[in-house]
Amino acid sequence: MANSYQLDIVTPERILFSEMAVQTIAPGSEGYLGILAGHADLMTTLEPGEVTVTVADGRTTSHIVIGGGFLEVSPTKTTILADSAERIDEIDVTRAEIDLEEARKMLETAALGSKEALAARRANSLAETRIRLGRAR
Repeated sequence: MANSYQLDIVTPERILFSEMAVQTIAPGSEGYLGILAGHADLMTTLEPGEVTVTVADGRTTSHIVIGGGFLEVSPTKTTILADSAERIDEIDVTRAEIDLEEARKMLETAALGSKEALAARRANSLAETRIRLGRAR
């Protein structure tokens, strides 16, 4: 199909998604990115957040939470190398709430601008996204 491309979402543990897609929306470091077939070559970092995929049938949409990573795009293939990733039906909301509380505690004690503060903000963002999507399913 000329209006679709191969999308792979991969973590260190598994291949979470490997299908033909018509659109991917991912949380880039400068805001959300929309990818369609024929997109120009691109390599960027990803922030923790939601990846929304419309598969090639045009009707099915997948929602996946990632913990940050990298996005590589070519006109015929897109790859997301995620630090962590889970489908919304895999989210443990109770665990995400515990993670959010831990991230908030880390934010309270981390020095402003430190590596610890950055890690705490990313963990906070990831936990909030997991809770929001986990409750919405």
